[in-house]
Amino acid sequence: MNGSILSGESITQYMAENIESLPLSGRVVLLSMTQLSLAGETPVHTGQVIRATTEHLESVRADTIGKLDEAEVNRALNRLEADDFVEMAEADDTSPVGKGRPAYSLNVDVEAVLESLGADDDVAPLVDEIRSEA
Repeated sequence: MNGSILSGESITQYMAENIESLPLSGRVVLLSMTQLSLAGETPVHTGQVIRATTEHLESVRADTIGKLDEAEVNRALNRLEADDFVEMAEADDTSPVGKGRPAYSLNVDVEAVLESLGADDDVAPLVDEIRSEA
């Protein structure tokens, strides 16, 4: 499924089957990617995801997850890419800035992510925050 945005009934089934297997760090990174996508800021490099994730950790149970470092965010992005939640963007930037660093885009429907994670007690406050910003 990589390379196409999942939506409708297929995303509902896919999310139900795969969202529960994501660790808390993966769910927070997925929600950060969702927020960045809603803001029109994707594709994004890992550094931007780290900043967004750090801001969002205040909305989740920080005692459960703590602060995510670059390695943890990279692992989460790699897992999300493997599970088709995000995709690595095509390298069409000719600027030397950021060269060699992958950029990621959300590969699933924003509302499906918010709906699937809205019932998750650990990240529901973050879902509410993202919805209120939209």
